[in-house]
Amino acid sequence: MAKQLGGILMHNIFLSVLVSPLLIIASAAWGDEAPKNKEIQVFIEQQILVALEDGEEVYNFDIVTGRDGKETTAGRYQIFRKHEKYTSKTYGSEMPYTMFFTKDGKAIHGTQLATLRSYLHSYLTESVGSQGCVGLTDDNALALFEWAPVGTPVVVITEEDKADD
Repeated sequence: MAKQLGGILMHNIFLSVLVSPLLIIASAAWGDEAPKNKEIQVFIEQQILVALEDGEEVYNFDIVTGRDGKETTAGRYQIFRKHEKYTSKTYGSEMPYTMFFTKDGKAIHGTQLATLRSYLHSYLTESVGSQGCVGLTDDNALALFEWAPVGTPVVVITEEDKADD
C-alpha cells in the first residue's frame, strides 16, 4: 500500500512538473500574463486620465489631482500594488480600487465627487484637489482597476512637460 501511494505521489509530481510549464507557456501565448502595450496618461492641467492600449484610447476620464502643496508629481511611474478596498493610513479615507504608482503613497483610486472636483480644480480653484493622488469616480476607478495590471506604466504630464517635447 505504501508503495502504491508513493507511486501515485510520484505520478502527481511528474504531472505537475510537466504540465505547469505548459500551462504557463499557453497562458503567455494567450496574453494572460503581462500587460499588452498598456499605458495610463494623467494630464494635470486638463484634469483627465487617458488609458491607451496599443496606442489606441480605451478610456478617457475626468480626474482630480493634487492641490497646491500636495501636487501630483510629473514623471514616469508604473503600478506596483493594487487593492480593491483600501483605507489611507495617513488620512483615514476610503480609497476604492487603489493602484499605487509612487513609493510615497500616490495612487489612482475612486473618490467622492470626482467629476465636480475635477471641474472646480480645472476652472475655479485648485483648493479642491487631492492630497497628491489621482481621483476618479468609483465606476471609472473600477473599470481602470480591472483593465490595468500591476506593471502598467503611468505617465503624469504637465504643460511644462509637453512644452519640453
